[in-house]
Amino acid sequence: MKRRLRSLLAIAMGAAVLLGGTGTSDADARTTSALAGDFTGDASASASVPLQNEVEGTVTLNLRSPGEVTSVTGGIEPPGQAARAVTFDFRTGDAAATQRIVGRWRIGADDPAGEWKLSVVVARAGGTGTTPFVVRVAGKQGISAAKVTPDPVKLVTGKDVKVSVEATVRDAASVSAKLVSGDGGELYDLGDLAGEAGGTYRGSTYLADDTTPGDWTLEVYAHRGGQTLKGVAGFTVAAPANGTTRKARSRVTISAPDKVRAGKPVKVYGKVYRGTKPYKGKTIEVYFKAKGTRTYKLLGFARTTSTGKYAKTYKARKDGYYRVKVPGTRTTRASLSPQEFVDVR
Repeated sequence: MKRRLRSLLAIAMGAAVLLGGTGTSDADARTTSALAGDFTGDASASASVPLQNEVEGTVTLNLRSPGEVTSVTGGIEPPGQAARAVTFDFRTGDAAATQRIVGRWRIGADDPAGEWKLSVVVARAGGTGTTPFVVRVAGKQGISAAKVTPDPVKLVTGKDVKVSVEATVRDAASVSAKLVSGDGGELYDLGDLAGEAGGTYRGSTYLADDTTPGDWTLEVYAHRGGQTLKGVAGFTVAAPANGTTRKARSRVTISAPDKVRAGKPVKVYGKVYRGTKPYKGKTIEVYFKAKGTRTYKLLGFARTTSTGKYAKTYKARKDGYYRVKVPGTRTTRASLSPQEFVDVR
């Protein structure tokens, strides 16, 4: 489930610290301590330096007694730079006990990461108050390492060789990967890689014995806030010593909800192909790996319909990755689906 971070309430100074996320809802940091004065309840911030151009930073606050407020304005100061305006969506005439307001400002590719000083000015009939905050703005995402294991990949006649991918990525909301042949004619899509502590991301797939030999490229994509950073690493595929077999290839797709509440059902579904046609009546294996762990565990089995479709429902217990395996046979090669992450709240 999402990691919740408590705000640091500096009572003597009246300052609260908002811990900014990576610019996407999946990585927003949240605070739960009560805020004194003009604000109360939960507060959150989402702010990061983009790879290029500009993005929007946001802060969300609960304004106390909004009916007494005439205006909410603010400014935010990056380290070593002049302050810039923050615009709030405050609505006058609200008779509720609190009003949730969102402040917005622009962050450019040349702006510094770190602690930005936010000041929020609330004007009421009885006077004006200023509340200081600190928003931690995340740095640019980066890909520092990527590799394929084994390298070279030695294909084996009549077998499917498992290939693992590992990448080290900083400040990404999600990371995906592909294996692409040197001439671009063949591709293995690993989907989203599974994130672990320290910015390590992993995934795997099977290479059939008729995979194109020669130079290949691992392509790693780090995604955050609508922007994508690409990194590449080369590896080699060696032809099988005893030639290829005439087995048909299998392929499996997978879908699942992005987010679900704890205890609610998670439907994992997709379609299996043998060659270009639906793989009907095939028993497939469904696996799950909890976020932060390295091992997939077998959840159960599903059987495809006459059109190759499958579906299986499980109870949501924790954040993690689902994937499906199509076991190989004498006439059909094995395959793995991409990894599908489900955020349990």
